[in-house]
Amino acid sequence: RGMAYLGKNDIPKATIELSLLKEISMDTTLKQLTIWGINSTYDIVQIAVNVLSAEIYQKQQQFDKSIVYFNQAIALEDNLNYDEPPDWFFSVRHQLGTVLLKANKYKEAEKVYLEDLLKYKENGWSLTGLYEAVQKQGRSEDAENIKKRFVNAWRYADTKILSSSIL
Repeated sequence: RGMAYLGKNDIPKATIELSLLKEISMDTTLKQLTIWGINSTYDIVQIAVNVLSAEIYQKQQQFDKSIVYFNQAIALEDNLNYDEPPDWFFSVRHQLGTVLLKANKYKEAEKVYLEDLLKYKENGWSLTGLYEAVQKQGRSEDAENIKKRFVNAWRYADTKILSSSIL
């Protein structure tokens, strides 16, 4: 619900939802509750707290704080055991990359998208972000090559990607 409120630019209500989520995140019994015995719901909730915190800071244009929380979420996400589909469905790197682009940290954004592409091969969201990061660095030839990769990877898709992030 916190993300939904952010989608409507309602930061106060998103902040209330974050407080409620933080309360839930302190319940250590979540460590025993797992998803198919693979990952604990405790770990998933910790990722959610960090992502929502990061998104709130992003909406407030506090990019450095947002980056810290996204990096914490990524560390947690990377420690999840493999499951298909993943227990945390969207790669947090997409959101971090978007914030880095907004903060004009194009080289860092490029690195994040390249890391994501190692894990999720030729995914459209990271290719979209990578294209923008490389283009903003003035590397138009590299950007065109990335655009070709995107067109190839996305050729059968029925959804248009406008950003590497879901918000």
